[in-house]
Formats: sequence, C-alpha cells, structure tokens
Amino acid sequence: MRPSESDAPLDALLANLPDEVVKSFTSEQKAALWNAAKPISWRHHPINIRLSFPFIRQRYFITIVGGTERRAPERIERERFRHPIRTVSNVLFMLGMGGTFYLLAVLSIFLFSNLIEF
Repeated sequence: MRPSESDAPLDALLANLPDEVVKSFTSEQKAALWNAAKPISWRHHPINIRLSFPFIRQRYFITIVGGTERRAPERIERERFRHPIRTVSNVLFMLGMGGTFYLLAVLSIFLFSNLIEF
C-alpha cells in the first residue's frame, strides 16, 4: 500500500475534528486512532460471495463470507445477542430459498425423467 493510501482512514477521521483537538493529540493517541480507523481485515476471507438482484422495484443483496474464526469469544457472544439468526425475516428468507431449491429439484427430476423415457 502506498503511504497516502495507508494513512487515508486516519486523515479522513482527523479532517472531521476541529484543528485545536487534532493538535492536542499525543503520538500514542494518534496511534490508537489509527488502530481504530485502519481498514477492516475481514474483507480478505477465502470465501467472499456477493450477489445483488432486483426484486419488486428494489435491489437486494446477499453476502456470504467464510474462513477461519478470528473473533474473540466475547465478541462472538455479543454479536449473537445483537444479531440473532432466528428473526422473522431470516426464517421467511430461508423458507423461500428452501422452497425455491425444492421446486427446482422437483422440476429437474420431472424434466429428466421425461427425457430418459424417450
């Protein structure tokens, strides 16, 4: 990464602060701010699938990210509490996806069984 790219998150953060506040920061405080503002590393997982599709006048997206777990156990528990899997939206989505796959499987079996008979 070029130096200008690596400092971009910190520069953007400092640009939103008053000059007298920025001048009052020690080097340790600036280092702590850099650690808080540095680019997020989860974007570099081995599995990173992003899909976007139109549906009834809006666009929706699905993101699947996979790899080894690097989060601390406390963070995992905190995020499970903040973002539970069993919500109405998630259940409806999974039912819709399951129904779609089931329908595709039944249709493909029907089509291929007709092709084999001829």
